[in-house]
Amino acid sequence: MEIVLYDRSAWRKHLLPFAFTRSVGNLRVGILTLQEKWERLFQVPVRYCTEPYLQTKFLPPSGGASSYLVIRANVCPNDELVAALKDLSLSTVLKKDGEWLAFKVEQWQEDVEIGSLQVATYTGTCDQIRHLEDIFLKNRTQILFDFALLTQNRPSVALSSSNTVLGEKEALFVGQGVRAEACIFNTACGPIYIDDDVLLEEGSYLKGPVAVCRGARVKMGSRIYPNVTVGPYSTIAGEVNNAVLLADSTKGHDGYLGCAVLGEGCNLGAGTSNSNLLNTWKEVKLFDYKERDFRSTGQRKVGTFVGDFAMCGINSSITTGNIIGVGAQIAISNIIPKFVVDFCWWTAGGKTAYAWEKFAEMMRQRALVKKQALDEVTLEILKEVYHQTTEMREEFIKQTN
Repeated sequence: MEIVLYDRSAWRKHLLPFAFTRSVGNLRVGILTLQEKWERLFQVPVRYCTEPYLQTKFLPPSGGASSYLVIRANVCPNDELVAALKDLSLSTVLKKDGEWLAFKVEQWQEDVEIGSLQVATYTGTCDQIRHLEDIFLKNRTQILFDFALLTQNRPSVALSSSNTVLGEKEALFVGQGVRAEACIFNTACGPIYIDDDVLLEEGSYLKGPVAVCRGARVKMGSRIYPNVTVGPYSTIAGEVNNAVLLADSTKGHDGYLGCAVLGEGCNLGAGTSNSNLLNTWKEVKLFDYKERDFRSTGQRKVGTFVGDFAMCGINSSITTGNIIGVGAQIAISNIIPKFVVDFCWWTAGGKTAYAWEKFAEMMRQRALVKKQALDEVTLEILKEVYHQTTEMREEFIKQTN
């Protein structure tokens, strides 16, 4: 069998800017990405049916499997749902409240007539990542789910005696190659997962549920509050609460990050902080790419969402309910407003489009500094996003300059 995570649909636009550069099934919620969860749960290959320009990186179904379990890419697993999916028969669609969650077919084809399949009704719980804020709102539940999944029958590595554990020691899992001295781990409110090759510097305080993924760095004196995921090879410092760093992003200095999601390759300058609460205490509105307008989130605490490879200068102040698009570069002394369009270059001199050639050169220099090979496939995806957002960028710059 092969699993296919399906998001070739208009609903994925609610998850831009993150869905510009990845399948929704590649989002990290909890410790693992959605794709990694399904792969571990079923022990079968996981492929994608997503936007055509993304399929060079997020590979399509092989066409050679004996059957295909197609899952809506924004669905988060839980034990009850996994059991229902494992029991799903061929030529059957699993629905909840009239909406399909998954279907199983013998042969893969993109235009499956779901209406021709037998219907199985699912009455259990099912979290979905429908909007950006769901990534941090569902993060606690998914950390707990992933912690159980990842630590079953795996021994934790012992930390040195310079560290302090408050709460149950069994709720702290430490992987191989972890370096940690004089840190405090509080598991009284939830587990803490420290993956392989993580560096936790002196004086760091972590209060679970928290996940620090492979190769990440937590700098000296960091305060990591509950419901935080530090994605692989990311760097974190200062005060962080209810936040997810997808991968390879840096908030390396003091400042507050809360009710927030950073994409891949982001950098927040020293002293950067975001607001997540309005002075009026009203529900926060957030820009929605699909609607090209602001919508109410129904939440009173919503921070910032920063698209891949976007950067903010030192001492940046980010307003409540903010979205910064893919590749945007911001260095201003004023508060960064609720929406900054993708590939916008914004300084005290005004706003311009980030010329593609300069952005591509920045990516090359970044790869050199990090001693990484330039990911040409990702660069081509970013180039496509650059073209897709040209009209919106020109309109944004014209209206706001």
